Amino acid sequence: PGDFFQNAIELTNQLCDAISEGDFSQVFVNFTNGEWLVNDSRLTVKNNTLDNPLSDGGGKAVLKSGVAQCSNVPKTFFNSKSCKVSNELSACGTYQFQESGSFVLDSNAVLDLYDITKKYVYAIAGLRPDVSPCVRGVISRWELIDDALCENDLDYRTNLRLKQKIQSSSNTNSFLKDVNVKGGCDIPNTTPDPTVLDDGVKIKIDDGECWQHVHKDHLSVYDMTYWTKIDTHPGNKVAADQGKPNPIKKFAKSGEAFLVYPDWHPMSRWEDHKNMFAKIGLLGDNVAFKDLPSYMRLESVAEHFGIIGTSPSGEGVLVCGSPNEVANDLSLGRELSYSLAKNENDKDTSQLTRQKKQVWATIVLKAKDQLRQKLAWALSQILALTPRQIDSVYETEPYLSFYDIFVRNAFGSYLDILREVSYSPMMSEMLTFLQSKSTAYVWETEGSHVFADENYAREIMQLFSVGTHLLNMDGTPKLDPETNLQIETYSNAEIESLARAWTGFDRQRMRGNIEDYYGINRLDPMKIIADWRDLFPKINLYSGYIGDGVELCSDHHQQEFLKKDAKYRLLGSSTSPEMQKEFAFDQEQSSTIQLVLDATSSMLYNELCSPVDEECTFPAEVTILNDLICTSAECNIDSVRIVKVGQMFYEYMRRPCVNLLFYNNAKTMHSQQNNAMCGDPRMRHASEACCNENLIASRKCQYLGERMTYDDATVRCQEYQQSLCTPNRVDTSSSDECHQDSEDYYWTTEPCRLNIKIDGEGKVAVVHLPDGQYNVPSHVQQQDTLNFFRVTWPNNGDSFPSPSNNCGGGACEIIDDQCLCGTLEQESRLFAKGKHVNRVSVQDLLEKFLHIGAKDPASFGPDVYLPPITLANGVLVHMKNETNPGYNTETVFEVSYHGETRFFRNMKSSVNILSTSGGVTPWSFRNPPHFMSLSRPETRDAFYETEEVLKHYAHHPNTAPFVAVRLIQRFGISNPSPPYVEAVANAFTNGIYKWSNNNDESDSAITIGSSKYGNLAATSAAILLHSEARSPLLELDPSFGSLKEPIVKVIGFMRSMEYASSSETSSSRQIVPLRGVMDKIGQMAHDIPSVFSFFLSEYSPSGPITSSSLVSPEAMVYTAPNVIGLLNGLFSLVKWGLSDCEYGFGPDKDGTRRCHRYSEGVWTKSWGRTTFESSVVDPSDSHAVIDELATLLTAGRLSQERKDIIASAYAAKSSSSDVTAGLRLAQQLILTCPEFHSTNLVHLSGEERIVPDFSAKSKESETADVVDDVSSDNYKAVIYLLLHGGCDSFSLLVPHSQCSNDMYEQYASIRGELALNQTDLLIIDDHSSSQICTKFGLHPEVSSLRDLYTAGDALFFANAGHTYKDFANKYERPSKDSMHSFAHNLQRTRVQRVDPFEEVLGTGVLGRMADVASRRHDYFVHSFSIQDSAVALQNTLGYSKKQVTVASNGEVKPFNPRPSTPDMWNIIQGLNGAAIADSTSGLFGEEWSSTLLQSVKENDDLRDALANSHTTITFPDTDIGGRFEVLSRLIQSHGDRGVDRDVFSIVQGGYDTHSNNMDSIAVRFRELNAALKAFSEEMVEQSLWDQVVLVSASDFGRTLTPNSKHGTDHAWGGNYFAVGGSLNGTRILGEYPHDLTANGPLNIGRGRLIPTTSWDSIWHGVAEWFIDDDDTTESDLDAVLPNRNEFAHELLYKEDLFELL
Repeated sequence: PGDFFQNAIELTNQLCDAISEGDFSQVFVNFTNGEWLVNDSRLTVKNNTLDNPLSDGGGKAVLKSGVAQCSNVPKTFFNSKSCKVSNELSACGTYQFQESGSFVLDSNAVLDLYDITKKYVYAIAGLRPDVSPCVRGVISRWELIDDALCENDLDYRTNLRLKQKIQSSSNTNSFLKDVNVKGGCDIPNTTPDPTVLDDGVKIKIDDGECWQHVHKDHLSVYDMTYWTKIDTHPGNKVAADQGKPNPIKKFAKSGEAFLVYPDWHPMSRWEDHKNMFAKIGLLGDNVAFKDLPSYMRLESVAEHFGIIGTSPSGEGVLVCGSPNEVANDLSLGRELSYSLAKNENDKDTSQLTRQKKQVWATIVLKAKDQLRQKLAWALSQILALTPRQIDSVYETEPYLSFYDIFVRNAFGSYLDILREVSYSPMMSEMLTFLQSKSTAYVWETEGSHVFADENYAREIMQLFSVGTHLLNMDGTPKLDPETNLQIETYSNAEIESLARAWTGFDRQRMRGNIEDYYGINRLDPMKIIADWRDLFPKINLYSGYIGDGVELCSDHHQQEFLKKDAKYRLLGSSTSPEMQKEFAFDQEQSSTIQLVLDATSSMLYNELCSPVDEECTFPAEVTILNDLICTSAECNIDSVRIVKVGQMFYEYMRRPCVNLLFYNNAKTMHSQQNNAMCGDPRMRHASEACCNENLIASRKCQYLGERMTYDDATVRCQEYQQSLCTPNRVDTSSSDECHQDSEDYYWTTEPCRLNIKIDGEGKVAVVHLPDGQYNVPSHVQQQDTLNFFRVTWPNNGDSFPSPSNNCGGGACEIIDDQCLCGTLEQESRLFAKGKHVNRVSVQDLLEKFLHIGAKDPASFGPDVYLPPITLANGVLVHMKNETNPGYNTETVFEVSYHGETRFFRNMKSSVNILSTSGGVTPWSFRNPPHFMSLSRPETRDAFYETEEVLKHYAHHPNTAPFVAVRLIQRFGISNPSPPYVEAVANAFTNGIYKWSNNNDESDSAITIGSSKYGNLAATSAAILLHSEARSPLLELDPSFGSLKEPIVKVIGFMRSMEYASSSETSSSRQIVPLRGVMDKIGQMAHDIPSVFSFFLSEYSPSGPITSSSLVSPEAMVYTAPNVIGLLNGLFSLVKWGLSDCEYGFGPDKDGTRRCHRYSEGVWTKSWGRTTFESSVVDPSDSHAVIDELATLLTAGRLSQERKDIIASAYAAKSSSSDVTAGLRLAQQLILTCPEFHSTNLVHLSGEERIVPDFSAKSKESETADVVDDVSSDNYKAVIYLLLHGGCDSFSLLVPHSQCSNDMYEQYASIRGELALNQTDLLIIDDHSSSQICTKFGLHPEVSSLRDLYTAGDALFFANAGHTYKDFANKYERPSKDSMHSFAHNLQRTRVQRVDPFEEVLGTGVLGRMADVASRRHDYFVHSFSIQDSAVALQNTLGYSKKQVTVASNGEVKPFNPRPSTPDMWNIIQGLNGAAIADSTSGLFGEEWSSTLLQSVKENDDLRDALANSHTTITFPDTDIGGRFEVLSRLIQSHGDRGVDRDVFSIVQGGYDTHSNNMDSIAVRFRELNAALKAFSEEMVEQSLWDQVVLVSASDFGRTLTPNSKHGTDHAWGGNYFAVGGSLNGTRILGEYPHDLTANGPLNIGRGRLIPTTSWDSIWHGVAEWFIDDDDTTESDLDAVLPNRNEFAHELLYKEDLFELL
């Protein structure tokens, strides 16, 4: 060391404390023993895998964001079997909190939350009330104030109404109340009172208290950290520039709990941003710990508020791991960044966004298990995850962990994949079901009527499992015999119902040893919070219910916990249950009553202990293999919850079972909190409360939390010489602590009635009516319950009591537009004889008949059931061993299906409707099963229900062919034959595939698979080994094969050409640093653009592929920018290695960007390069070299003609330069050939391929002089603006005032929290004189659109949407309608096609418009899509020009800017010349060649055209602003291009607002508004405003009702606009709905409105204006709109839309 350490100092504790943060990389420490240590800032992470979890759970201070934090993985379905008990004193447990724990959210708590979490938590004050409390359905807030006078100017009626509502409020908050004046302030039988009240009105109630109306968010507590960022609040940047404190942070830092909203700020600022703040609760309320935002549910928070569970440390803690959580190898150098915590001072996070892609590229490039990698890549595109919808772009580990699901399970079970994906916090965030809550929970806790988020319920079916339409096993569609249309797999009814099965999911706590940029656990499978879960029945896809076929809980044996197959999960030393509700008594205390197993005599103890050498091993999970005999305390109970085994605890996991919702002889259950509801006496739903002669009850539990049947409770009381009764009170003074469970219910002798409410759609809600005056929980309360669900009424659901038929002619009582009816359950035999069963297939038995599950007859013991009888269809019948055995309700059917054995009772249970007098009416429905207890929901049952839902999806008959088609497509065959699909689907279903060279299943056949349903090893074997995948003869079929995926071509080329890291960095740089690949080629791992992946499986490009009724999914990304970007990147890789040279795929290596200095073959700027050297002995043998390259790069498909051309070029280059230069040229030329880009054979004819000229008419009879005749006066352009995702357009156009009914009140009521304030709306007048209102309001963010409308340059189209016929009302629409599935891909395609029956195959409405204008009216028409190819522009090839795709930034990059030989383009043209006109040249190869040549030609001409066009107006710096600027430049270039007409497609994304709707919509509208303003002004500057028209459209509208994520879901009709200088504006065309309520004739549920204005009608007038020729004919319009005559009475003509001269 020499002088290096001459300034060394002694390190002391005092010195350490004084050292500030800084660079310690040069700090060395010398110990007295002579050892030296040097600081190494690299993070060390630990092995914590499934098989080898950290032995102490990370208790030895695994650092996390500077704080020691447990890295013990939460126990889930995934790791529970491999968890282990730690015997280390430092053991750190999976942290548990009391699920029922809560704390008072007062001002001190607000400050505490800031201190602990460093989040800026405030109670908001100073908000100004903006909605009258008298508006129907609006929830108003009232604050208790000190005002003795408390005066107001209200009339008596209004004052009385408000006073009554405030007094009757059930809020427990002492100074704030939320009130819902449901019917407004009108008093029955009085004159209606105005609903407009002064701000801050005061109401004095009878006890003298004064309550003042305040803003609905007044004193709500939020985490406002979002508003502290520099770019989210305008004052922050101002303060920063002036060196002042952050105006949002300063209050918390100075110890203030309140943020006072300034009175000079507009209220719109609050409304626009509040959904970005996580709501904590209401000041003064008790806040449940589980309801805190997940990132605040910290151990430190729980400890502070006294909500900590069992001590999460010490000996006996259970430690668990997770897959692939392995230690980093520091010897490999600094390859990747590992983010620990978000740093506001981070400058460059670009590497964090890239490295997940680079890791993927490195693995797939170098991995030896290529089939596994290929299958994982295919699966990742089916179950797609897009980072664009996840606030986690800077993290790596969560994305890699998600992708590992597919790698790990590539040859496993598809159900396992579906399960892991569904529990992934990444997927839940992307598809917005994270923290989705039930209607009941939100109503009970917040007073808002919302619905479950439908996003995941839709996409898991549409994209991950069953698909949208029913399929035969061979993948062909099933057709409705009456309509010959495809049959929907599901409808919105199923989506709405199954969405309720995706409530309750939440992230796990944050832990150590994982990446933590955002402080959120996005890695571990989610947990389910039972209180958030919807409790009620969910319909399945067979018109049955989730839970059909599951055994009844009431059929469980006595002491089921000792029976065979009983399951137990180890808790370690913790007494807190994991799958059942946790209460305070679960914290182990000496006085707590526990069930302790006897170590000396208990058979159960022995099973759980599982001793080895007389020492307990405590397995993580135990399944009892044989029935056990009870001993000691076990004999006194019927069920268990938690049992103590030595010093360890096990949780009993009751078998999955369901309850039937309706039952007879219901009893009233009470709780010590004076709640009451009905209970099924057969069920273990309540405990005992044994009464003395004074009707004072005491609890006699054997352990805390014990529950039993009504009969067992009666017996228990008798054992104590007491009786079950309805007590006057429960004695809580005893020392036995049974009474501690105050939330649980106990049985009483009182009867209880089960009624139902029926709404206008036939949905029902269960109502509990206990005798006496008790608090009935709102989810079953007659007045409050909003929990309606679908039931199976007779006559296809059309016959039921409803308000429209006077509730069955007066049979039931009408209450609030609903029917209240009594119920009677009836059980009966299903089949009387075996022959009746024999007539039904097993599939139909399961779908239509066998609904009630049964226990295995063997579980009843010997001789209870007779030996089974086998029926002809393979069903086994078990009859009871009785005097006259026969088919009765105790008969059990045993059915084998998909490798599982299932048991069903020969029973059906019906619910008969009782009249008000108690008589039986003609109406009934099947008794629905449900998993969740209505009295005490458990996580266990939510897990079981989720599992049943997943199995329902996976085992649906559609799933096998659906998955088969998509996997086959990813393996290179876009249009597999039906026999091929069926073979793969059968392999998926049977879990096995047999293959032999003879294509038979002989004894010599190779068997692949596990014989379990959904096995992907068998599935992939069938895909690869089926004769259709292997037969060379099929390559002669032009429809065979596919285009290849762009990224697969890049990786395939790198592997084939032996890519290796550069020699100078190979020792330290193992990662392959691909960069910007998605932007260049349109495809890259971990950059999937949407849940629909990169392309749609049904996509078909215009031309021969479409006319042949084929699909080519990959063609969707074969746009000109992507094609040129792909070849430029590959050429660069060949010539300069992986670098940024000439648009290469690598990053700049030295920061100079001076590639022009280097000739090709110089690798100075390369991170790695292809190292392939030909094995041909004589490199001058050009044909041998090219043969070798063709084998490697085209699998030998390269035609001889192309080989000859390339060999000639190779030879010429090699002789003039060197062999390596010739090799590089040959590689590049092969990279342009159709055989490389497709799996086709394509044979050259020797003729030149004709590419239409870009800027002149292509008809032979015309000359270039015609171009000069083009004038701006004759020019017209139509722009299709697609609001991508489904726009909430009822936030765009809102009824305001001067309406013929109470439209705004209807709007505000049904929209709830999503309603825009009337005072914030931009008022417009409707001059059409045909609408329900004279005045409408626009969203406050579209002021420019309002200005255009006022100026006469804008129109609105009310309630428009895709439809194939005019439905007058919802009763005319079929319940399952394959044309209106509201799936993004289908509806987005349909609104662009406007050809519902595909009469002009594969075309869009603007493409057909261009065809007619060009072919029939001699116009020269161009079609442009900005950024993405557009369905609307697809045309009939040869009729008009094919669409040109332009990058959204307008950049047009040159193709091959530094060619390897001067004539390289000529050679490429020759290689992609015309094919032989026979039937053997592949269509996909042809598609590549035509696309390539057209792309390069258009690229050059487009670059020239755009070089001369510039905008005068400055466009906003947003994505949509940039797109409109490019659009304006293209329009300006029309003269240079020589066109008469243009059609454009432009897209604005971000409208799929399943969560945070109001804020998201405000941002989208604000950006669109600014872009429209700039565009209209630019068109005026160009003097072209009168010659362009823009029409907006969207996939569909959105639900008027909100979901629990403050969002909306997919709907139908919506409101859209058109802008243009020649429009006859200031009018709203179409018909705005007259009734927005749930009973409205157009409302098909949740505010989904049937459109009353078709797109045919709108485009009809636009097409007339666009063509604008005197000889326009009806056949012209029929060609544009093939289905227009279906709407003849409502078609809009050009004079309806435009001001005509």
